[in-house]
Amino acid sequence: MCRIAGIVNSRNSFEKVNQQVKAMCDSMQHGGPDDHGIYTDKKSSVCLGNRRLAILDLSSSGHQPMLSHKEDIVITYNGEIYNYLQIRTELINLGYIFKTQTDTEVILYAYQHWGEKAFEKLDGIFAFCIFDKRHQCIYLVRDQNGIKPLYYHFANGALIFSSEVKAFKHVDIYRENENWRIYYLAFGHIPEPYTTLKNVCSLGKGCFLKYNIRSAEHHIQSYHEFESTAYIHNESYAIERIREELGHSIKQQMISDVDIGILFSGGLDSSIITILANQHNNKRLSSISANFNEIDFSEKKQRNSLLQKINTQKIEQLITYRDFVQNFETVLADMDQPTNDGINTWFVCKTAKEHGIKVLLSGLGADELFGGYPSFDRIHKIQNLSWLSKSVLRSMRFSNNTKFKRLYYLSLNSPIGEYLCLRGVYSPDVIAELLNIDMKTVIDCLEDIPLHSGIKKTSNETRASWFEFNMYMQNQLLKDTDFMSMSHGVEVRVPFLDRNFVDLVLSISTEIKFSYEQKKKLLVEAYKEDLPVETWKRRKMGFTFPFQEWMRKSCDIADPSRYTNKRAKSLIQNFGENKLHWSSALALYRIYHAN
Repeated sequence: MCRIAGIVNSRNSFEKVNQQVKAMCDSMQHGGPDDHGIYTDKKSSVCLGNRRLAILDLSSSGHQPMLSHKEDIVITYNGEIYNYLQIRTELINLGYIFKTQTDTEVILYAYQHWGEKAFEKLDGIFAFCIFDKRHQCIYLVRDQNGIKPLYYHFANGALIFSSEVKAFKHVDIYRENENWRIYYLAFGHIPEPYTTLKNVCSLGKGCFLKYNIRSAEHHIQSYHEFESTAYIHNESYAIERIREELGHSIKQQMISDVDIGILFSGGLDSSIITILANQHNNKRLSSISANFNEIDFSEKKQRNSLLQKINTQKIEQLITYRDFVQNFETVLADMDQPTNDGINTWFVCKTAKEHGIKVLLSGLGADELFGGYPSFDRIHKIQNLSWLSKSVLRSMRFSNNTKFKRLYYLSLNSPIGEYLCLRGVYSPDVIAELLNIDMKTVIDCLEDIPLHSGIKKTSNETRASWFEFNMYMQNQLLKDTDFMSMSHGVEVRVPFLDRNFVDLVLSISTEIKFSYEQKKKLLVEAYKEDLPVETWKRRKMGFTFPFQEWMRKSCDIADPSRYTNKRAKSLIQNFGENKLHWSSALALYRIYHAN
């Protein structure tokens, strides 16, 4: 796991380009504290950089950027390839000789042998750049689920890329995307492919960008797309396959030359991960949990019920209001992009780092795949409102009820309106007031967000799952998890998002996958015999901190006099009276005060 950056075909002197790439990489040292490297090819005007977080083959042989034997292919890589041993064996049988025990070298020779077809063979979390000197081209490649980030920018024929948006300031790219505040106030995050910077874009998941150095031309191509085939209709068979594939996913993701821990909240998803990881771990497993003085947020009882059954090193960190205040500005500074989530991940990953743990397993992805969110129930209500006229829906802006105000989004000429009705932070009229712009600007901006055409073919729970998986998880949870964990030099792996497991779940029919009576019914049925009853019977809490109480205590956030905008002042006053959710208040603070 690393951080990567590079510049190709810059008009600047090569000495300056070298300095810029080094500065970009140094700004991401938190994500790669173990080693660093720069590769340069003046003839091709290529400069690639890497900051390494050593997980596999901790020796210096894992140094990056890495070159092939003939030095005609170069890679700088961020991630983990879980099936690298199988691919390595296949390549050895084909006559390839390996010098290291790294998955990095496996990618090099997989590409050398199979070319672009190699990308689909990789099972893992990855974002990498390959420089092919033979064909004078550059590849930027991102994993099938978009778990690892990769951003790029084109200017005057030059390609610039990085693992973090903030690194682009070291190549003098400061110009803001004029719409980022609209996105943030609507979504609570910046949706892909956009960022806070103009013309700095996120490479799509399951895609590669190919750049021809000679012509300075590029194209982006998808190499993998998940399909909802829904051919499994037998519940018993589905449960059997879930246990088989998730067990395989965990086994592969336990491969590491450093200690592994679990992000363990005590909920269903993290409990399943903990049980399975314990079965495949040769050393004593560590479980990382957060405790609070606020009793309503403590899940210690649920955690203990499971931990009594297995052999783990229990690491529980008490996180207090004082901790929140002391670290708040640091947490915001560590956010690569503005978001209303991720603070909780920052704290638990800090605890992991303090205990020498570099790799954590997370239960992220189960809610999106199996219907764990309220949106899976609400989507029916939203779709039942489709008969209302646009004028009626737009009149909802005058309501004093936040949920009713969000119904305005259903009048948008885009399915994005349904998502924002389910999960939006502020309605278009409020956004316009907060930013002192007209509503048409807000609406036009949101309707222009590109969406995969597949969403138009879905309905009900399948539609909710698509939104949660491709919008909420993709744009918020995965990005937040990445930059909050990597700010501490910690890698988070997500077994529920193994590509084979995702393929399996998408092949299960809606009728047996989703249930009104029991959230995540198939997961519960698959593992209820392995879990304490209170783990799967209790209501969903989520990975929750006492942010409502803590932020209302904070004068920086909750003092209306600190906000000059009239609507913002009024909303913060509502927050002080406990009439506004903390995430909405945090969005205002980020817009008006945070750097």
